Amino acid sequence: MKKLSMLCLGLVSIMLVTGCGSNGSSKTLVCTNTQKQDGVDIGTTISMTFKSEKINRVKMDVSTKLTGDDAKNLWDTFTKSMDGQYEEVDKDGVSMKVSKDDKKYEYTVTLDVNLDKAKKDALATYGLDDLVGDDSKLEDVKKAAEKDDFTCKVK
Repeated sequence: MKKLSMLCLGLVSIMLVTGCGSNGSSKTLVCTNTQKQDGVDIGTTISMTFKSEKINRVKMDVSTKLTGDDAKNLWDTFTKSMDGQYEEVDKDGVSMKVSKDDKKYEYTVTLDVNLDKAKKDALATYGLDDLVGDDSKLEDVKKAAEKDDFTCKVK
């Protein structure tokens, strides 16, 4: 009986370490892009989690940093405009957070969407309703993002 218990414990350990027995494999595609123009740097990171070959979570961070003196002089106007466009929310599988650093002149918007919970009308607010039922494969999404000047890695 003791040998059987040890064998079972060993098999469970192997399954946990190798990921066998999980509810489908999960891979994350992380794509980044940086644009600089006229004293404004915009860094975008998009992480898409694929579970069983389908996108089930999307997280997007867009960080805008004003680096030029002319741009910095417009910081208050810029933040008021951004605040009017982006409200923090956390409902129906969609979370949006906004942070700003007045000393570094940096404004960041983070959108996190759990497609298993998100409702189509909540996604439509952000122009993401086409993700519902989307059966795009990881490699196809990666190629499309790289065509749009993103650098992508699979984790």
